[in-house]
Parts: sequence; structure tokens; C-alpha cells
Amino acid sequence: MTQPRSLRAVLGLAVVAAGILLAMALVVGPGSVDTGIAATVVWGHITGTATGVSRPLDALVWDLRLPRSLLAMMVGASLATAGTVTQGMFRNPMAEPGVLGVSAAAAMMAVLGFLLGLDALGSWTTPLMAAAGAAMGLLLLAGLSTRTLSMTTLLLSGVALAALFSAVTTLMLSIGTERWDLGLKVIRWLMGSFEARSWSHLGWTVGPMCVGLAMAGWLVLDLDTLALGSETALSLGIDLARMRWVALVCVALLVGAATAMAGVIGFVGLVVPHVARLTVGAAHGRLMPTAAVLGALAVLAVDVATRSTTGLSIPPGVVTALLGAPLLVWMLLAQERVT
Repeated sequence: MTQPRSLRAVLGLAVVAAGILLAMALVVGPGSVDTGIAATVVWGHITGTATGVSRPLDALVWDLRLPRSLLAMMVGASLATAGTVTQGMFRNPMAEPGVLGVSAAAAMMAVLGFLLGLDALGSWTTPLMAAAGAAMGLLLLAGLSTRTLSMTTLLLSGVALAALFSAVTTLMLSIGTERWDLGLKVIRWLMGSFEARSWSHLGWTVGPMCVGLAMAGWLVLDLDTLALGSETALSLGIDLARMRWVALVCVALLVGAATAMAGVIGFVGLVVPHVARLTVGAAHGRLMPTAAVLGALAVLAVDVATRSTTGLSIPPGVVTALLGAPLLVWMLLAQERVT
């Protein structure tokens, strides 16, 4: 029985790898009217089989479109996985990473960097400030959680911290109200964007995101056991305090890295786990990878649509909110009719 299972796993990985390469060829090509590239041309540049390579075209594919698309997939997978872990930890399908205050802390520190003019030092300063904010939010939340085992208290503490960080962000904006350039930078960053993202941005992101995804995979069995109830999980030997720490660090790494590189992109961590749960059920062994794949495809599709259907630079966070909110309401109403 071991060999067929391993063979299926290898075949599954091969299919996923081939699907990702095909997706890259299909989604890297679309752009504005004057920068669209045929999928066959993109495939030739990715595989190195292109003849008569044009250096501007090669730079457009390798230096702009490909890292941007890969980053969009990583951000979508991270946000969806973080949402799945959050909902499993709180045993609440309406929970999402934003309620922990991590993304609000990341946004606050990024705005502080803009206010102090640190973004002039280099493109790496804003992601670094956002990552520092996410770490700070995690430490504050972890310090509060050590005083209680109640998930309700932890949830409300996260909501309170998110409100506090958002208030500080608003305060900083009000202090710099006469600086129109500051307001423009902050608004653009808070709306989320994949513009001008390069291989260096992707390199900064891959490490923490892969660690977070690995930690999420380690939590699969604990989350399945916790779904039976806290008392049952304790009786089965689950260390709830340790699980909470791992889950908090996991969510902080995933959301912090995603927010640092792409800004605030909402509803992915809330809606995508619902869609995955309707597709494969509630068992986290299937739910977690399905949510990651759906999140990656969803954010990638949004990015492709926003850069190819119009000449305007529409932030992906706006599109995910416009699509995610009605979809969530529809799913809730459909579930209500079923029950």
C-alpha cells in the first residue's frame, strides 16, 4: 500500500508542477494593450527555447511579469492558509487573520516609515518596517495570551489590538495631513499592489512564507482534534498552549510577509477557506492545501485581470473586497437555507 500512495504523491506533484508552468505561460503574458505577450512566446522564454530572443521582451518576462506573478501566488497561498489556521484555532468560520491585529500592526509601522521618510532610503525599508510591525503585534498578542487559555479572550484581545493599531495609523495620518505626498503613498500602500515587484522582493518573501506554510502543515492533526472541542483535545494529549504559540507564529509569518510585500489585501483569508471547505470538507489534511492553491489562483487571477482589462492601475485589495464581500454573503445565505 505504501508504494501506490507514494506513486500517487509523485504523480500529484508532477501534475501540480506542470500546471504551475502552464499557468505561468498563460498569466505572465497578459498586460495592457501595448504590452500583451503571446503565451507561446512566454513559454519559450521560461523554458529557454525561444529563438531570436529580444532583450526588452526577455526583461519584461523575467524581470517584471514572472516575479510579480509568483509573488501574487505566494501572497494568495499565505493569506488563505493563515485564514484556515485562524478559523481552525478559534473554531469559528468567521475568524480571519485581521482579527489578530497582525496586519494592522504591519500597516501602522509601514505608515510610520512613510511619516519619517524612511522609504527614501530604499525599496526595502517599507517591507522591513511592515515585518517589524507584524512581529511587534505577535509579541503583544502572545504576551496577552499567556495569561489565559480562553480563545474568546485571545480573539477579543486581537480585535482590541487591531483597533488600537488602526487608531495610531489614523493619528499619524492626521499629523501629516498637510503632506499630500504622504497621504498618496499611504493610500496606495494600504490598498495593496504588486506593481514594481522584483526577484529581490520575492526573495525576501519566500523564506518566512515557506516557514509559515510548513508550520501550518504541522498543525493539521492538532486542528482536526481541536475541532472536537478543547476538553476533548486536552484529553487526547494536545498541548493547547504550545499549539496556540505555533499557530500565532504561523499566522504572523504568513500575514506579515504578505502585508509587507503587497500591502493590505482583504477577504482572501476569510472567503477562500470557506470555498475550500465547501469543496473538500473540513478535514485540515485536505482543507489546508486546497485553500492554499485556491488562494494562490484567486490572487493571481485578480492581478492578471487588473493589469490586462484596463489601462488603470486598480489595487488588488479593492477587487478582492468587491468580489469577496458579495460571495461571502451569498455563501452564508446558502448555508442558512440548507440548515
